Amino acid sequence: MARLCKSLLLAFLCLFIRTALSAQTVTGKVTPGSNQDKLKMAVVVSRHGVRSPTWTLDRLNTYSSSPWPAWSVQPGYLTAHGFELMKLFGAYDRASLAKAGLFTAQGCPAASDTYIWADTDQRTLESGKALSGGLFPGCAAPVHSLSEGENDPLFHPPAAASDAADADQVFTEFSKRVAALQTFDLSGLLTQMNRVLLGCKPDTDCTPARPPEVSLMVGTNAAVRGKGDHIVTFQGPLAQASAFAEDFLLEYTEGMPSQSVGWGKVDEAQVIKFIALHSAYFDLMHRTPSLAKMEAAPMLNSITRTLQQGIEGKAVEGAIGDPGNKLVLLVGHDTNIGPLAELLGLHWNLNGRPDDTPPGTELAFELWQTSRGTYRVRTTITMQTLRQMHDTQTLTLDNPPAQQVVKPPACDAEANACSWDEFRAVADKASAHK
Repeated sequence: MARLCKSLLLAFLCLFIRTALSAQTVTGKVTPGSNQDKLKMAVVVSRHGVRSPTWTLDRLNTYSSSPWPAWSVQPGYLTAHGFELMKLFGAYDRASLAKAGLFTAQGCPAASDTYIWADTDQRTLESGKALSGGLFPGCAAPVHSLSEGENDPLFHPPAAASDAADADQVFTEFSKRVAALQTFDLSGLLTQMNRVLLGCKPDTDCTPARPPEVSLMVGTNAAVRGKGDHIVTFQGPLAQASAFAEDFLLEYTEGMPSQSVGWGKVDEAQVIKFIALHSAYFDLMHRTPSLAKMEAAPMLNSITRTLQQGIEGKAVEGAIGDPGNKLVLLVGHDTNIGPLAELLGLHWNLNGRPDDTPPGTELAFELWQTSRGTYRVRTTITMQTLRQMHDTQTLTLDNPPAQQVVKPPACDAEANACSWDEFRAVADKASAHK
């Protein structure tokens, strides 16, 4: 019996040691969101919701043989449908943050732990209100901003070169990227886009009843030196096609009848194909490294300081919100999310569209505290699918938006998040002045 007990004791000790070693291995490779970690806070950069096209109908109509559909709001404004979609997104955010343990699933106290800062456009201010209303029904957190219409340098920092040599360097980099674009054959998509604008029927020669005043296919894509706050600009068919591609996406996500989306010639699959034109143009204008740094360095620095404030629990210069805030929400534009992603080396492919940032897209920086007291930053990109927006689908944990963890390549390749030291080093280097 003594020998048996001794054997059982040894077996138990071996099992205990193996379990302990296994636990140490798991703890050493902490996965944010596991039972061992605690979500401390999140900083979220959101694009505004579905808006009307920024071009006037008169300007749009010069490129098409049929009139573009009318919208219920003036150019560039958030629509009622867009407001509702952002409210649904806010409700999902509350459920997701509650699941992670940051907030309770219901109730008002969480509203006081939230700080919302929005850009001063109507579409961003109203999107902030919608998100807040979805997050905290009946007790929405206030939306802070500068005066409506005033330029907010957090969202739109002055894009100016430090000197002529710097401007030349930016233009050279941009020109090389434009030249590299010529190696990709976009002519097929441009031709398809032109046929839609002309009202051509499939597999037929196109003779529009009313030729447009301006042809999409006139001119060549070229880098051009900019004026004023714009160091560079881009001219050619791709620039116009980019705007039309996004407008078709806006028509679809607004839930317009099928006959109104690209005059009945653009379904969801075609929207996805055309948006590649917009992504190509957007990549040039907002993911060229030097331009991205001008656009996003101040915001990235503020995000880093805000996370630092969450760690230290005391005010940090340059941070947004107050110590103790659990959620800091910045409501801006795709021109904030894209450059931020470029600075950190982040890429994604959601709903069949690489690096796209449709209305409502959220780039989140989650601060997780491990069981050892250390911190990690997990970065995610989240967006409603085109069908979810078109159908005004309620977002739930069982019907979530599309999401992908995106991590700076400089961080630990085996983890799904950066250590705080890794993230801060990457972010500080990316946002540092020359």
